[in-house]
Amino acid sequence: MQVKISFQNKVVWTLAVLIIGLTSLAIAQAGLEAEDQGSGEDSKVLSAYEGTPLPVVEKMLDLAQVRPHEVVYDLGSGDGRVLIMAAQKFGARGVGIELDSRHFEASRTRIWDLGLRDRIQLVHGDVLDQDLSLADVVTIYMTPYALWKLRPHLEKFLHQGMRIVTVVDQVPGWKPTATVTAQGDNHRSYRLSLYVVTRPGNWTSFSKFGRTQ
Repeated sequence: MQVKISFQNKVVWTLAVLIIGLTSLAIAQAGLEAEDQGSGEDSKVLSAYEGTPLPVVEKMLDLAQVRPHEVVYDLGSGDGRVLIMAAQKFGARGVGIELDSRHFEASRTRIWDLGLRDRIQLVHGDVLDQDLSLADVVTIYMTPYALWKLRPHLEKFLHQGMRIVTVVDQVPGWKPTATVTAQGDNHRSYRLSLYVVTRPGNWTSFSKFGRTQ
């Protein structure tokens, strides 16, 4: 039996298909926008994580002249390798600040498995929210933009004897006390920059460096 569809029904059917199509498109677009924006955690990430080769980590800690019982803060501590070496080879205590939940959980498990739970503290959070006043040494491997964002926060906590070591990029507006090149086991060279605070509250007293103009 042949069913005849009226013109009015054709119009209604066409409009229904069009509405369904537009709704699907809107849902897909919303999903893409949500993916682009990321979670609240992702939106706070200053710099993507890239593990520092272990030979470079050792050179960083040597450059900072880390001593036993000093406190090393690693900003964006990733898998915890800087803190682990600081504790195992240099006898220091460590504080790692890591925003990414996966890195935080993995590094915590590793530190506990190594029996370093009493020497290394991990903080799951944004580095810009943390008090750095207890740090003797701060290690940072971040992009120039991240270092620019981080600099005012660092300047709140500078104190006599504090050393800051950056990997590859330098803190904008600061002149390093020393720069050295370290060779990684990945056939790459890394520039390390050391900043030393010799007197608090006086920018010209950063050993050989001060605030640049």
